[in-house]
Amino acid sequence: MKLLKNQQGYALLVVLLIVVLFLTMSATFMMKSLTNAKQEQTIDTSNQSVASAEMGARFYSSDFERELQLIKQDIAIQTQTEINLLIDCIKAREAKCDDPADIPLREAEIDEKMRTLYIKLIEDKIAALDTLANSGTEVIPFSADQINYSITSAAGTRLNAAEEDISLATTMDKKIRFIEVELGMSGTSKSVTKTLDALFKIDVPNTFLNPSESLIIETVVPVDKEAVTYEDVFSTSKPTISCTQLVADIIANPSGYSAPFECLLDGSTDLADLITQIEAGGLDPELFKVYTDNFVENICTTECNSLDFKGITIVVNPDDAEAIKNMNNLINANLLVNGELLTGNNLINLGKNNSKQTIIVKELNVGSNIQNLYYTNFLVLGLTEATPGDLIWGQNIEIDNYSNFCIDIDRINPDHLKRLANEVKFTNSGKLIYFTRYNDGATRKEFVLTGNKVEERSKSVVRIEDYTTFLNACGVTLKDSVTETTEVAVPNILDPGIDIKILY
Repeated sequence: MKLLKNQQGYALLVVLLIVVLFLTMSATFMMKSLTNAKQEQTIDTSNQSVASAEMGARFYSSDFERELQLIKQDIAIQTQTEINLLIDCIKAREAKCDDPADIPLREAEIDEKMRTLYIKLIEDKIAALDTLANSGTEVIPFSADQINYSITSAAGTRLNAAEEDISLATTMDKKIRFIEVELGMSGTSKSVTKTLDALFKIDVPNTFLNPSESLIIETVVPVDKEAVTYEDVFSTSKPTISCTQLVADIIANPSGYSAPFECLLDGSTDLADLITQIEAGGLDPELFKVYTDNFVENICTTECNSLDFKGITIVVNPDDAEAIKNMNNLINANLLVNGELLTGNNLINLGKNNSKQTIIVKELNVGSNIQNLYYTNFLVLGLTEATPGDLIWGQNIEIDNYSNFCIDIDRINPDHLKRLANEVKFTNSGKLIYFTRYNDGATRKEFVLTGNKVEERSKSVVRIEDYTTFLNACGVTLKDSVTETTEVAVPNILDPGIDIKILY
């Protein structure tokens, strides 16, 4: 009986021990569970901070990529503007663009200018982000959450094709092919802050022009006309197209016309306005032969003093007395009288403003004296061999003051030439220049002076056997035109992208 009681006691003791052990294990498990819960909460908060920093890196890199697209558009516009200026330069035949060999140099200048601008705009964006970093600005993406991110730094590094920092003295290749951007980011969640760096590279194109997709620019190029004839000087018929219309047509279709460009100054515009239109269109005034029926109204406008023709040949009627009166007021001009210049008075004091002028006539009939010519090329080219033209004057004929008196002896009345040979005088470097096509054998012609001081006077006589050379020596250079084509590169299509890399 006593033994049974002892056994019951032992059993009760075992039960109590089991209960105590169970309670101890439960308490330990609960304590560890609470510890793990606290650790998980800390880890979760830390992960949110990193995610916040990553969110900031994505935000600012996306913003940079959008800005890069705007930079690309700006560069495309700027490049096209520069190309348009180059095209205008080519059409105007400015000194720096009139040689096709110079065009690649101009394109290289544009390319380098756009490269410099492109790099500057990118680095300006980096500098703006660095300023934002220094301001301490934070971004809170979700108002209900206790998370935010901010940019802590922004820097750019210029790299070459081998991705070497070109600012280092050891780097030999200094051409910029990439700009590496490094953004420092911080993210905060429930007072826990984590930082990371975001890296991305921006490509700098080799060229901002696309030479394989070129524009063809056509320009009318003036050249000296070769093998000039009498008929080239004196046209057989007067044009009917107005000069204003002709200039517009040539600008619209340069290859559709060839020099000389003949037109009528019909009173709707004057010479000064015409010159402005010609030069604004990138054309050469020397290519134009302009006819007028009213010299004073269409050429002089307000006054006839010091008229500058810019090399235009002005064709006037032989009966336009006002044109004859104002011959001594021309500058850089070719004045062509399409017939006989007939004046009952003296032909004197031409070119007194010391500027070279050229006057061309078929026939000359002066009632009194021809003298006191200043810096004037005066050409009497005659009519035909069968019906030679007149060269008549009253008392005296004197070629002086660096003037040239030029005659085609095949087309001028032989009797008038005999008188000229006997009476013509020369002073102050004046010269008589003559042309004949009869240069060989028994048919050879000579203009031989007679009268007083023949030997001395003959020093001022020049024979020229080529008609073009003869005209050139007398200040007449007829222009022809050719159409040149020039290839100009177009802007390259830029497609820069960003490949971001996060460094934790």
